[in-house]
Amino acid sequence: MPQHTRILSCMLLVCLFFLIGGTDSAFSAYPSQEFKQGWRDFHRLLDNPRKAKYRSHWYAVKDHFQRAYTQSPKGSYAPKSLFYLGRVYDEMSKISMLKSDALKAVDYYTRVVLRFPDHSWADDALFRRAQVEMNQLKDKDQAYLSLLSIVHKYPKGDMAPKAKKMLEKLDKTNRKTVRASSSKSASKSALSSAPSTSRTPAKKTVSRSSHASPKPGTQTAAHLVRVRHWSSKDYTRVVLDLDEQTGFYNHLLKPDSSLKTPHRLFVDLKNTGVGREIATEQHVADGILRSIRVGRHSKEDARVVLDIDSIDNFRVFSLSNPFRVVIDVYGDKTGGTKPSPADTRSASTSNTTIVSQNAQSKSVARSLVEQLGLKIKTIMVDPGHGGKDPGAVANKIREKDINLKMAKILGKKLEKKGFKVLYTRTTDVFVPLEERTAMANARDADLFISVHCNACPDKRAHGLELYYLNLAKSRDAVRVAARENAVSVKKISDLQVILTDLMLNSKITESRDLAKDIHTKSLNKVRTKYKVNDHGVKGAPFYVLMGSKMPAVLAELGYITNAAEAKRLRSTAYLDRLAEGMVQGVLAYQRRIEGLAGL
Repeated sequence: MPQHTRILSCMLLVCLFFLIGGTDSAFSAYPSQEFKQGWRDFHRLLDNPRKAKYRSHWYAVKDHFQRAYTQSPKGSYAPKSLFYLGRVYDEMSKISMLKSDALKAVDYYTRVVLRFPDHSWADDALFRRAQVEMNQLKDKDQAYLSLLSIVHKYPKGDMAPKAKKMLEKLDKTNRKTVRASSSKSASKSALSSAPSTSRTPAKKTVSRSSHASPKPGTQTAAHLVRVRHWSSKDYTRVVLDLDEQTGFYNHLLKPDSSLKTPHRLFVDLKNTGVGREIATEQHVADGILRSIRVGRHSKEDARVVLDIDSIDNFRVFSLSNPFRVVIDVYGDKTGGTKPSPADTRSASTSNTTIVSQNAQSKSVARSLVEQLGLKIKTIMVDPGHGGKDPGAVANKIREKDINLKMAKILGKKLEKKGFKVLYTRTTDVFVPLEERTAMANARDADLFISVHCNACPDKRAHGLELYYLNLAKSRDAVRVAARENAVSVKKISDLQVILTDLMLNSKITESRDLAKDIHTKSLNKVRTKYKVNDHGVKGAPFYVLMGSKMPAVLAELGYITNAAEAKRLRSTAYLDRLAEGMVQGVLAYQRRIEGLAGL
């Protein structure tokens, strides 16, 4: 056969292959074709219950979406392919009732949100994920978190109305549980609104609490009954106490040189009256806040205006039981002091210079430690609970009593090591959570240590654990945070969504390091004589730690619900040994921090 004939025959065979058996293979090179074929097969399978029973059919559909994504993981069909991979496992889980299928569906929906957060299907993926979590996995708390993410991240998306509707349904279902949890202690506070943070004039922000505002037409359903504030040279906290929950929004106005006005941060309280005892103006002049003015914005709304001389950042959020709005304003974080060029040059001199001028170098190191905010001189010790709030009660022990006793023992030992010790309370009095952190910030404390005792329905639970402010990543951490905050697990899930904003000014890494040092030294000290379980160091959203400008930790000394450990916590000798370990942990952290300046 002539060569040209053989070439022509081969070409005809190739064409025949593509026309008859090779069509799918040819199209497989195109993600769009794979996705479209998968989409058609998916919906055909949905309409055919008989075939839908068999996993092999679903796997065949899955393969199309898998190839579409693999061939172009950053292409226009990638997010859609991931979404439909989630849908495949979503539908499979409804038939198989297998948890593994549901978890894979959640995983693929999550990938859409993480890898393509700005895609128009991202909120659809979140909504589908919430449905799987609620219906297949029976995890209402996680579903609540997913729905809340839609409301916060995609308020203008087409899934937002559906998410709000489901949230209202969940809120209604859990209302009894929330009330029961909240009534345990009047001192514990449920964060009920998303915070507003800004380094520039902020746009109007409406809190979640606005959903609970009185109906239009009603007048002054809530009343502003008190305005409190705590200040230092670079921090101010203002708390607006109300007698009822209401909606609010805030806005920051730039200074106006022509009018000679400073920054003005106003907070409007919806359907709120002003108590007669409230001063229309309070002069503060603390270096940040010039004054606080209170008046009416309209017939229904009250307005609080903060005249601010210096501002670097601010945030506004609300707490419940009782309802109050918290305003944190931050000035220059360094307090206007920075290492001088001379100090910088001295700190970076050669090794021979350091050897010959050792004393001078140590002096420079100490100076840098103070100027960079690394010094540890003042420690605020916070005995949890107090007064009308007993904390956990079990085995004839009130948590508030153990906390206060331990705080005083710890404080005396810290003083002997040269630290200045401050207390949020030294007697059996009630101190609101927001006041504890504000006291530490206003007094320029370098560390904040909150002392608590744990409790658990399982009376066998016992041991020591340390916490720092962060997202709760374990069921136990969520449980402890819910107990200490006196809210439901659902509310902790709510809080996790907005916690990132609340932690902007918190020293998370430093707090974790402090918690690790205290935990290790304490455990080593008590284990020389006692058998104590190690529950580790964990992050969790504790209200009492929020807003702290310094490294802050919460120590759970032990479980008063465990009979043996309750007896141990009543022992002064045990508390003394535990306090000694905590002091060693603080000293270890101090050496770690001050060592940084000597490097």
